[in-house]
Amino acid sequence: MSESDIETAEPRFNPVPSLITLCNASCGFASIVYAVASYARGQPFPETCIWLLLGAMVFDCLDGLAARMLHAKSLHGANLDSLADAISFGVAPAVTVFVFIRRNCPEASTGGVLLIWAVSLFYLGCTLWRLARYNTLLTVENKNDGCFLGLPSPAAASMIYSAGLLLPSLDFGPHLLFYFSLGYAFLTGLLMISDIPYPHVRRCVSGEPRVLSFVFVCAVLGSVVMFGLTAMVIWAYIYFLVAPLAELLVRKRAGRPALAFLFFPFGRRHSRRT
Repeated sequence: MSESDIETAEPRFNPVPSLITLCNASCGFASIVYAVASYARGQPFPETCIWLLLGAMVFDCLDGLAARMLHAKSLHGANLDSLADAISFGVAPAVTVFVFIRRNCPEASTGGVLLIWAVSLFYLGCTLWRLARYNTLLTVENKNDGCFLGLPSPAAASMIYSAGLLLPSLDFGPHLLFYFSLGYAFLTGLLMISDIPYPHVRRCVSGEPRVLSFVFVCAVLGSVVMFGLTAMVIWAYIYFLVAPLAELLVRKRAGRPALAFLFFPFGRRHSRRT
């Protein structure tokens, strides 16, 4: 084999997927800036953060697609993707939790402020834990059965951001809003590290039979075109709630502890899911 043949056979680094991943991280950083700026100005949670989250999610899908199309999968790209996800779907929503509750509950006591810090940090820790666990399972088991183990971090971030838009319109009193927001963020973080199987979105899009997948895609896109952010929030909540309810039903019928999946990280062994 000649020297030129060896050089051709060697994999070459392609920066395109990594540049797309950096766009994901940039959206997360911009979301943090907008959230903090709105808090400093005394303004409500900015809708721009929702669009930046959607941008981060789009780039998160495109980098993997680009890597497969360009045959540019690499350990560097996988690590960079996790770091970008940690910013966009971990740090950014954790900052949003803190900013949102402090903005809407300005009279919180010192103990209340400490609770806000604790829940925000808990959410961030759950995101990092979930990303590390996903990478570990993917490396060790090298298996993907079409399900995520626990709520995916992009979906969890969408729950946090949508709450920032919806909760102020529900006319909760400051005390109820304070405790509801804390519990909501805590539960969302807990679902990320739970043992609940959440299906891949592409499984719904490209599953069998094809007719149902086509109808599902048309329903989602049509509702988004007609109702905009409202439709996206509704679909996000459907994804958020259906899997835990289905898991509860399965466990109840099997006679297993109904809520045990919420305490999966604290002693149970990993299941054979990613």
